[in-house]
Amino acid sequence: MYRVTTSPVREITLGAALKISLDTYYDVLKQQTADLKADERLQLKLVASTIDISDDKKASEHGYKWFSYYNLVTRSDRAISPSPVDDEIQVGLESLASVYGQFIRKIRKYVTQRSLSAADETEIANIESKIELIKYQSDKFAASDYQRWQTFAPSRGIDVGDMAAYVQWSNKSGHLRDIEQLDKDLSRLTFDKQTIIKRATPDPTDQSIIDAEFRFEGPAMRLRYPIYPDYEYPNGDSFNPVYLQLLATGTTALFDDRWSIAFDKTLGTIKTGLANALTGSLNRQTQASSSITTDWSGSASASYGPFSASASASEHTQIQSDFTTVTDISISSTASYRIELNIPWMDATLFNHKYVRDNPHDFLEFFGSEGSLLYYPTALIVIRGFQISFLNSQNWTFDYQRKFSVKGGGGFKAFGVRFGGSGSYTRDEKEHKVDVSGTKLTIGDDTATIRFVGYALKKNKTVSAEIAVAASNGIFSDLQYEQSDD
Repeated sequence: MYRVTTSPVREITLGAALKISLDTYYDVLKQQTADLKADERLQLKLVASTIDISDDKKASEHGYKWFSYYNLVTRSDRAISPSPVDDEIQVGLESLASVYGQFIRKIRKYVTQRSLSAADETEIANIESKIELIKYQSDKFAASDYQRWQTFAPSRGIDVGDMAAYVQWSNKSGHLRDIEQLDKDLSRLTFDKQTIIKRATPDPTDQSIIDAEFRFEGPAMRLRYPIYPDYEYPNGDSFNPVYLQLLATGTTALFDDRWSIAFDKTLGTIKTGLANALTGSLNRQTQASSSITTDWSGSASASYGPFSASASASEHTQIQSDFTTVTDISISSTASYRIELNIPWMDATLFNHKYVRDNPHDFLEFFGSEGSLLYYPTALIVIRGFQISFLNSQNWTFDYQRKFSVKGGGGFKAFGVRFGGSGSYTRDEKEHKVDVSGTKLTIGDDTATIRFVGYALKKNKTVSAEIAVAASNGIFSDLQYEQSDD
């Protein structure tokens, strides 16, 4: 066999006359799609991944409505890094539900410690430690079953979504019984913890904290989302919120037990709607932008260039020479959307609660400069049918169609959108187009390809504001103290 090598990714710069940067693209999204509200920020994705959304069909017609929702939920239930460009890989990051759960447990202690005994507080802490161990072990069992079932089922000609076959296999060779027992233990421990908490006698104004924790831990806040497309399940036509909530709790190789999130756009709108088509014309008259620096009090443009290509050294030299004489750039899309997130299990008003304001240093892990809840997502920003064109003052010398077409295997990246590189296209990413016509080079997604390009984020300023006030009233009170409005 021949060894396949991948060319390194190399940045492409434009001629000095063009002041195009990541900020320029940020401006287009911010003005045309993001529709930012008060205290919101736009965070760009360094890698604008595709989102697999189904046509409006039943599972028996090869549709996958609930798997589509799962794809949206996994991108929404994310703890946010406090930076203007998210360069993290999705897998392995903490979920928003996880860090919110940590926050709600911490703020609840301020309520219960006022009326519960030290022994009760210790018992709650012990129960919560046991719960975390159970979740960890259950996740390990589910991950093991998932990997092994993916191999076993196809090798026996079994649909990966065949529940009856999976139960039979897992009872003998997997961990389904272990997962079910751990989930029973989890339910019992949660009940025991809540029983102790109910002994507390909180002030009426503090009852909202207890209510928020119980709501967050309640089974009504979660659904068992299908891990595979609906049509892989023999009973996929039966999927609906009631059906998925009545499934046994706990993540398995077939369903992911997650906190649910709702969206203000239908799948049909995201898949086929024509609203908010992006249009951006960038040329020598385009002024240099510093929007990211202004909005975020820090720059991302210095770290990430807008264009790059997977190419050998000699190929990159030729590509770079071509792009030095580019005079105009236009970007467009078939549609773009701000998809509002409805997160029923999260009470964001608690981020400004008096216990947070009175004890800001205790909540730095959540709301400090690197805090896991300093920003939280309020909307997904997606585009469909993204396209970029470059107009050159010279003829293009490099063979872009050969290198960056599907069969070419090369990868070209513009503003986080990566075209090609694998030559393999699936339901969610159709074949892209590369066209050279005279002095114009156009690279674009298929009109059906949907990209997740960023978040609208809400910032919580309570902790930083309280610490600033404390500093100005303390030992630094005689000094000139400047606080950023950000």
